[in-house]
Amino acid sequence: MKKMNPKDILVPAVSLFVICVVATALLALVNSITKDKIQANTLAKAAEARQTVLAEAKDFKEVDKDSDGTVDYYEGVDGTGNVVGYVFDCSGDAKGYGGDVSVTVGIDTEGKITGIQPDDVSNETPGLGQNSDKASWKAQFVGESGDLTVVKSDKSAQDNTSDGKINAITSATITSKAVTSSVNAALDMYDEIGGTN
Repeated sequence: MKKMNPKDILVPAVSLFVICVVATALLALVNSITKDKIQANTLAKAAEARQTVLAEAKDFKEVDKDSDGTVDYYEGVDGTGNVVGYVFDCSGDAKGYGGDVSVTVGIDTEGKITGIQPDDVSNETPGLGQNSDKASWKAQFVGESGDLTVVKSDKSAQDNTSDGKINAITSATITSKAVTSSVNAALDMYDEIGGTN
């Protein structure tokens, strides 16, 4: 049996250490170069989602109702400063296939949903759960209020859902329930603020 030379252990260990230090330094450099751009893109995407779900609003005012430094919701105002609705970013109790599903929800001053926008469904099942981002499925939330429930899709009633019933995406009931749970959380927040200024 051959005796281990300390050099046989030390050289690979030092080499691995140097590789780790260089890789860490490169990752830190890339992060410092890209973090502002990533943050700007994230803010732009959130602003676009707010405008999508509450198209009537010309501007959005951040509301921090408990003064903890966190935006709780946004008031959407028209060109004269009148509140036309509210926008909430919520995650419900139900989890999607890939974890929490955060949804941006617009609600008018009457308590009716004006639009929804799932923030990121890339972790949901490709071709199934990712369909929660399709305009045709999201449209069934518009005009709804109260407590929404998911029902198995009925082809004859596909476009006729009402009374708080949301047709599940075919073969993606888990994602459908997660999105609907997040929308219900937004409706609960609307009730908490009383839907008024």
